[in-house]
Amino acid sequence: MVRALRFGVLAAQVILLVIAAFFFSRYHYVSIFFRGVSIVLCVIVLGSEMNDAYKALYVFLLCIFPLFGSIVYAVMRLGKSRAERKRRKILRNESKTGNYLASEFGAEALPAEDICYFSCGKDFFDALIEDVNKAKKFILLQFYIVKEGLLYKKLFSALQSAADRGVQIFLLYDGFGSVQFERKINEFCEKCGIKCRCFNKIGLFLCGGVNNRNHSKSAVVDGVKGYVGGVNVGDEYVGEDMRYGMWKDGGISYGGKAVDALTEAFFKLYNLHCRKKEHAKRFLIASSKSGEGVALRTFVSEPTSGTSRQSEVYKTLIYNAKKSVSVCTPYLIPDDGVFSALTAAAARGVNVAVVIPAIPDKKTVYAVTLSAAQRLQKHGVKVYMYKRGFLHAKYTVIDGKYFICGSGNLDYRSMYLHYETGVFVKSAKIARTAERDMLSDVARYGGEARGIGGKFLKVFAPMM
Repeated sequence: MVRALRFGVLAAQVILLVIAAFFFSRYHYVSIFFRGVSIVLCVIVLGSEMNDAYKALYVFLLCIFPLFGSIVYAVMRLGKSRAERKRRKILRNESKTGNYLASEFGAEALPAEDICYFSCGKDFFDALIEDVNKAKKFILLQFYIVKEGLLYKKLFSALQSAADRGVQIFLLYDGFGSVQFERKINEFCEKCGIKCRCFNKIGLFLCGGVNNRNHSKSAVVDGVKGYVGGVNVGDEYVGEDMRYGMWKDGGISYGGKAVDALTEAFFKLYNLHCRKKEHAKRFLIASSKSGEGVALRTFVSEPTSGTSRQSEVYKTLIYNAKKSVSVCTPYLIPDDGVFSALTAAAARGVNVAVVIPAIPDKKTVYAVTLSAAQRLQKHGVKVYMYKRGFLHAKYTVIDGKYFICGSGNLDYRSMYLHYETGVFVKSAKIARTAERDMLSDVARYGGEARGIGGKFLKVFAPMM
């Protein structure tokens, strides 16, 4: 009921804005005034440091619909300014493991031990729940989506047992991704003594900040085991809901000193919108069996007004690739920089392969994905489709040596609007394992034309 009320009020505000825009545009002086405003805003947009695709979208709206475009720009940029202030606040906070936000790859390379690659969501959650059942000190969990089902019952039953044993538990979920289940999550956590926070809760008033979601998915158990991947708490992630065929996802787990960087990343986002802070220092374990291990870097991508940390990571790695680049992503809507990096790599003889789903979960986004796939194939990039269903994993392998795993998709939303958490691993063993998994059960995309829908919607890709 509360969810329906919130979205009903937000929808009503959008409708009123549209009606007001077209109603007042009939008045000559109002129309002239907003045309003047739109011209000024176009100059501001074109002179700003924002991504070119966002510039094109805002200029398009301001030129075609001056009054409506001006309102949209004002709402969206106010939200973006808020995200930028939050970003500066994060950057001011000193990190105990090296400032993992200070460079394109995140922290200094820290040793990770016993890295385990999960080829499906079921294996990921089976291992996580097993560790939750063994937890003695604390558990940190963050997911974009938490919803009711068999996986929810199994995971939260384990969390309840851990809380009964005196384990400290912190849960962070997103206010949009988990909006349908927010009340039940809060009631459960209050009953069990779990410290729970809703990230950027959806309010009743329209604002651009609603776009800035916490899309991260990670877990830390006792500071000695970290989990990162693309999974959420939903039955489709463990093969219990087959509406989209087999839901392909997964991630990795690891131990060692690298876990501390993931702990810090969690608390930075956990504290972001709250006055009462939980300090990460007391949860830093820096455990290591030998002091050595595979080099792993944790990076966090956050909303900015101009650049994208995730885009910079992709471009840097792809431009430096010598033999191969393999990427799997559910949504293929790269910005111009990443698109150029992929096509330039293919042009100089690098074997570039991109895997996308055969079955979509969002048809409009899929239309733009197929349009991008066609363009990439024309430039020598090999595009494959995961045959068994919907591909939700987000992996990249470079030269069979370097592996990126995390929550970020290859689209504008992940690169410019969301908070994302990922890891960069230098391990030929893990990279080869992931690449074999990515390129199994796939078929070459035929590149057939799917009408003009995808090309038209590409204009609005930055908001998808």
